[in-house]
Amino acid sequence: MHCNQTYYDNTSLANIFNINKLYMSFGSFATATNILCVLVVLSTKQMRQKYGAFGLLSFGDMINALAMVIAGSVRNQQIYNHSFVALTAFDCLRNPWPYFFIVGGQLPAFVLIVMAGERVIAVFKPIFYRTYVTSKTRAIANIICVILSILFLFIGIFFSYLNREVCVNPACTTIGSTGRLYGTLNYFFIVLLPFFALLLNITAYVGAKRRSVSTNMERELKKVLVSLVLAALAVILSALPNILLWGQGVFWNVPILAYMYIGFCCNSAVDLFAFFFMKKDFRHRLLSFISNGYLNRYFNLPEVTETKVRRNMVQSVSVKPPARS
Repeated sequence: MHCNQTYYDNTSLANIFNINKLYMSFGSFATATNILCVLVVLSTKQMRQKYGAFGLLSFGDMINALAMVIAGSVRNQQIYNHSFVALTAFDCLRNPWPYFFIVGGQLPAFVLIVMAGERVIAVFKPIFYRTYVTSKTRAIANIICVILSILFLFIGIFFSYLNREVCVNPACTTIGSTGRLYGTLNYFFIVLLPFFALLLNITAYVGAKRRSVSTNMERELKKVLVSLVLAALAVILSALPNILLWGQGVFWNVPILAYMYIGFCCNSAVDLFAFFFMKKDFRHRLLSFISNGYLNRYFNLPEVTETKVRRNMVQSVSVKPPARS
């Protein structure tokens, strides 16, 4: 089936062209910030073990931001070539950005749930947390997040094939490329999972606040606060634009939605700033990394050393038997 319907007049195309320029600008900035986050996390073994989930979150947000850049540039090229016309849902997958939007939207949502769940366990089940939540279990949880996002990507491709006879908007959004059923599932992950992660973090924060008499719980309170801020920003900057995008043209028509969707991209750039201001060791490592160690002497930054990660299990202490008299 061929779809050659022209959706927009010249005035609308000019407006879309300008919006795509904003997508490319904001997307490029967000991509750069997340690449920096990933490189800092990968720079040392200690950072990888401590901030593995955050590194994966930044990687997912990087994919989402890159989708904005690709979508903006390719769409503008299509407008310039007069090929920005209706396509079938399955033909939309000839464009690269639907794949990036699916993975880049769902992967961070899964990671936020993992981060929030870890904080809840650490606050309410500290003995269980110290015993069973190890570097290995964290790595397994991160791998599961990646597998789920890839799995749902293939499911989206399958639903796109089922809608191969349906002509859609040339913007080829996720819901246009895969159909409303899968698009609703996709927005369910992107919208509700961060909201659920926010609720878990609030619960953990309140619990840690009540138990903050110990030094360990005060340290945990700081960790919960970082996870809480990331989830809250995801709800504000990501959930609201995606809710409006899901119902656009069906339940409502928001004229400024294209500009609000930039918030979805801005959410992909907040990781660096949140961790820079709220995690001292990440801030030190970032300044040392970007300066190749030059700033260490001016900011009294500690030298990077490979230290053994604290074991969750309490080591047994050998007790010598009393000497016989």
